[in-house]
Amino acid sequence: MLEINQKWGLTYLPAFIRVLFKGMPGVFCHRHQLIFCWLVVMQMVLFEPRRLTRLSQSAPPLITEWRFRRLLSAGYWSLQILLWWFAEQAIKSFPEPEDKVAYVVTDGSKKDKRGKQNPAAQKGREGEHHYWFFGIRFVVLMLAWDVYRIPVDFCVVLPKEHPDYKTENELFRQMLSRFRPPDWARVVIVSADAAFASKENMKLVKRIDQSDQKRRWDFVFAIARTWNMEDGKSLSNLVKHTPYSCYRRTWIPRLPGDRGRKSFWIFEKRTRLRHIGDVIVVLSKNGRNVGPKKTKLLVTNLLELTGREVICIYQRRWSIEILFKELKSGLGLGEHQVTKKIDRIEKSIGIAIVAYLILIRARKGDIKPGKSWSIFQLKNNFTMHLIQNQFQHSLEIKMKKLRKAA
Repeated sequence: MLEINQKWGLTYLPAFIRVLFKGMPGVFCHRHQLIFCWLVVMQMVLFEPRRLTRLSQSAPPLITEWRFRRLLSAGYWSLQILLWWFAEQAIKSFPEPEDKVAYVVTDGSKKDKRGKQNPAAQKGREGEHHYWFFGIRFVVLMLAWDVYRIPVDFCVVLPKEHPDYKTENELFRQMLSRFRPPDWARVVIVSADAAFASKENMKLVKRIDQSDQKRRWDFVFAIARTWNMEDGKSLSNLVKHTPYSCYRRTWIPRLPGDRGRKSFWIFEKRTRLRHIGDVIVVLSKNGRNVGPKKTKLLVTNLLELTGREVICIYQRRWSIEILFKELKSGLGLGEHQVTKKIDRIEKSIGIAIVAYLILIRARKGDIKPGKSWSIFQLKNNFTMHLIQNQFQHSLEIKMKKLRKAA
């Protein structure tokens, strides 16, 4: 992989980079806007651990580590405003889908940490059979269509003993309430795994649908089998006592970049859930003889869909897992060594997301509709373009000096 080393670091921001920051909200004072631009660019081009010390070594001599730290510690500017603006610009950069359907996907993840003085770090595990971890937990809201995956918001999950602690579901409702879909969207489908399938979340989607006159809002969630139907029967009994003969085999196309197709055995039932109303419940498993423990339950209020279509929609949730991998491995999410205050940690995480949004805008020509793409290839192409501009710029300066000397 290409990388800019310390020996010949960058000396200026080329025009094709400056235009990506043009028009962003004026939230900075003094020279913090320039420092912010350099921090984001360094986050985009380096491949090794993106600590502030290492980022400053490849920047011009005036862009030092303590300037990066002062930028992140400054409390007067809001990263959320910048993130929303960059997300809006990224959405406008790509072609809209023909069906005018936007998929809003949410999920939580973590970034491992070792320092116990970090106020956002906490101990926990994702499930009963998962290993324990110590790190920072966060929730991301992502907009997806075709092959495009664009993060539009995020929140850090604070430790339970913190006075401002909110659960992942509360943070999800907070982000979804302030999310504004693109103008071309006529249908918005909210999708998430069982951790976000609460009755408050489903009711929020229905309330937004009633208040939004321009578009329709629906949901497709994985759901826990502890839910009860309106007649008092539990979904757990439905999974246990549905005979194998009721399942039918179906297939769905794989995501772009994968070969072949996936086969499932599904059973769909229209029913009424308590507190939610009319829904379609889809039982899905990988094989006909697979037991109830490995059966996944999906629920949606899209009553006109078939079970196969519900699974196709839920499959799009996998794109947020790809996003997490790209943010952590490709853009060094959470690698800045900042502690003491929550807002510094939020800005440190948000810088990686902003770098992601700018990078996909800078290399939007490399992202073809219907074809898979990777942030790592975009980084290589972006870095190559940056190196060529720096070489030409340095050569022009040397030629001017030679002309003057002659």
